[in-house]
Amino acid sequence: MILVGGKSRRMGVDKSLISYHKIPQWKYLVQLLKPYVKQVYISVRAGQSIDYPYIIEDRESGLGPFGAILTALERYPDEAFLVLAVDMPNIKEVHIEQMLKERDTGFLATALQSKAKDYPEPLACIWEPETLVLLQDLYQKKIFKPLQVLKSIPLQTIEVPESVVQNINTVEALKRFQTNREK
Repeated sequence: MILVGGKSRRMGVDKSLISYHKIPQWKYLVQLLKPYVKQVYISVRAGQSIDYPYIIEDRESGLGPFGAILTALERYPDEAFLVLAVDMPNIKEVHIEQMLKERDTGFLATALQSKAKDYPEPLACIWEPETLVLLQDLYQKKIFKPLQVLKSIPLQTIEVPESVVQNINTVEALKRFQTNREK
């Protein structure tokens, strides 16, 4: 599932439409994921539209990625979801393959983790169906942080370079990314 439901306030334009790979990022991620999953879904906020047939609209607005993951697992409670944020342009086939190869369903999630950070990336993660109960519990407690879930469960982490899970959220970050790419 590709998360495109953010409002892109800091970027000023829809991050899913930015072209890092000669096509809008959401389309790139659909193509990237297709060979590895049964169905690629796109998660959108309530009222958001995108020209794609497999949409999961957040059941409740204002919950961000937490709401997207919760909605998807509630809609398909027997399915695991490989979740990717649309603003991570450095995720490649090798990272998807590594996640799937090292996935252990004895854990509740499998997440990429930057060598530079001491926490896993919840938006580059396979969420197992069993995490639904924890998400629902946190929802009832009004805690809407996917990272908090990952910090409290048995988790498989896959170490990757920092650039792999780098989010491009601002115009400045986008300019730095483009400048570094041209070098």
